[in-house]
Amino acid sequence: MSTAKRFRPEQEAQFREARKRALAEINAETFWLVALLVLGFSWWDWFVDPHNWWPAFLMRCLGAIVILATGLAQRITRRVEWAPLLSKIRFTAAVVAVAGALAVLDRGYVVGVAGLVSVLLAGPYIAIDRRDLLVMNAAPLAATALIMWAADLDRFAVINSAIFIVLAVAVSLMLARVLEDTNRRAFALGQQLTLEARTDALTGLRNRRALEEAAGAEVKRGARIGSPLSVIICDIDHFKQVNDRHGHDVGDQVIRKVAELLAGVARESDALGRWGGEEFLAFLPDTDEGAAFVVAERMRRVVEAATIPVGEGLRVTISLGVAGLVPGGSDPARWQEAVRQADDAMYQAKAAGRNRVVAAHLRR
Repeated sequence: MSTAKRFRPEQEAQFREARKRALAEINAETFWLVALLVLGFSWWDWFVDPHNWWPAFLMRCLGAIVILATGLAQRITRRVEWAPLLSKIRFTAAVVAVAGALAVLDRGYVVGVAGLVSVLLAGPYIAIDRRDLLVMNAAPLAATALIMWAADLDRFAVINSAIFIVLAVAVSLMLARVLEDTNRRAFALGQQLTLEARTDALTGLRNRRALEEAAGAEVKRGARIGSPLSVIICDIDHFKQVNDRHGHDVGDQVIRKVAELLAGVARESDALGRWGGEEFLAFLPDTDEGAAFVVAERMRRVVEAATIPVGEGLRVTISLGVAGLVPGGSDPARWQEAVRQADDAMYQAKAAGRNRVVAAHLRR
């Protein structure tokens, strides 16, 4: 089965966006080289037909100007979404410039068709995938056919050129398939590595790095739209005793079970993860401290009511601290201060007897 067929719709969209970014990066370094290559064939034009060399050179210059203009537009604006269209324009300009130059040379399509083939073979490297390459080839091939018709070529030149062009397109499609599969595999591997780098191996929840990234984005969003944000930190009570009495394997089971229970309470919009050791953190967008307290209390009750399936059953509890961020600036220090306040509130809950929730700014 093809790698492409295994992509879910959202993955396919992400893959295509990644390819657009890649095209934009490639363009930033190579568009001038493409223009030079198009002009570089002029020495061959002069060699095979010195009398008609100048008109052919002007055709190549027009193509080079379009290539440079689109390349500079991409580089100056840095608009990633423009990359596919500008690549198609650049590719079409290169093909048409070469096809037009060959048309004005004496027997150009007999002695110089290799130059046209080389340009067509560059298509796979600037296409998103095979489907995009087919679209990319449509305009330049139609233009080449029109140029050949207008040039009134003899039968041998037409057949010779058509054979080379068809072979070039066929080879480019095969090359595009290899490149697409390679790009898709690399993209899938990159996504997997990114996921693993942001996932806690024991619980499957976000790790600390992923939580901090999500929080940074939500703090900026909250500052932009003026919505409240809250933090919940919880710690498994007497966890050291669990490890000492039952061993670390049981301790890992406890952590996994608590993670599962907390995930069952957290809302889809909440960012929940393992903060470190036996501590968990939840970041709640669009939630003030009072509403976050209700969520934290629900977490506490769910864990308290659960039984860890070890021996005759192990009962655990958690202590939780809650802190809210009022709408304001997007300074990351605000998030760090909220975490510190929630952590202090959690230790207050432990000092008050454990298995309870304490909010940093609410009296409960």
